[in-house]
Amino acid sequence: MTALLDAQQISKHFGGVQALQQVSLQVPAGAIIGLIGPNGAGKTTLFNVLTGMVRQDGGSILWRGAPLPVGEPHRVAQAGLVRTFQNIRLFPQMTVLENVMVGFHVRTRAGVLGAWFQSAAVRREEQEIHDRSHEWLAWVGLEAMAHREAGTLPYGAQRRLEMARALATQPALLALDEPVAGMNTVERQSMAQLIARIRERGIALLIIEHDVRWIAQLCDRITVLDYGRCLAEGTPAEIQADARVIEAYLGHKSS
Repeated sequence: MTALLDAQQISKHFGGVQALQQVSLQVPAGAIIGLIGPNGAGKTTLFNVLTGMVRQDGGSILWRGAPLPVGEPHRVAQAGLVRTFQNIRLFPQMTVLENVMVGFHVRTRAGVLGAWFQSAAVRREEQEIHDRSHEWLAWVGLEAMAHREAGTLPYGAQRRLEMARALATQPALLALDEPVAGMNTVERQSMAQLIARIRERGIALLIIEHDVRWIAQLCDRITVLDYGRCLAEGTPAEIQADARVIEAYLGHKSS
């Protein structure tokens, strides 16, 4: 498959701490790639670099064969690489519907003057955003909650809302930072089903997760980080049988 995202030899340090050391990662179009590793392995730092939240100190990032904007998250999102966060970042006082509409505004055509004068074209665009936001809420199972304040939703529903808002940006690659953290077994299985449905729409996914068994059921390939380095890369079966991975997670080699 063609590489949608190709990160090569990424390095990043914070003061005297080397958070990433020559990490390489590829995400083919339409694939689901897992990113796992113990706490402090560098997973979120790599996400922050890939999505423009921080600048890498070394290495290159190609998006569809061209350099990805470095340190410019809005341009990265416009290019089609969109992320969610480990800690939910909704607008809690806004309605569920309004949160999704925010996602669409990454792609709006109206500028400041258009918004100020409310031309007919701007009004049509806003109506389209309103209607399509309802469609995404229905798709993730939140249509009945459209007019509730986002902060009043149960935890699992907030996670789904965050996904709907990210999908509204029309991503080619959706990067999920621990999407099932804090969820019970039923919610985790429901999220797995939602992720599979997202893939069916042709959207690639890059997923950070601690639970190897949960991520293994979804992914084509998994990359394992440990102390900022790439420890292993392969199919879920290969990763689960890799003695280095077992030692990194359990602190001892398998017998």
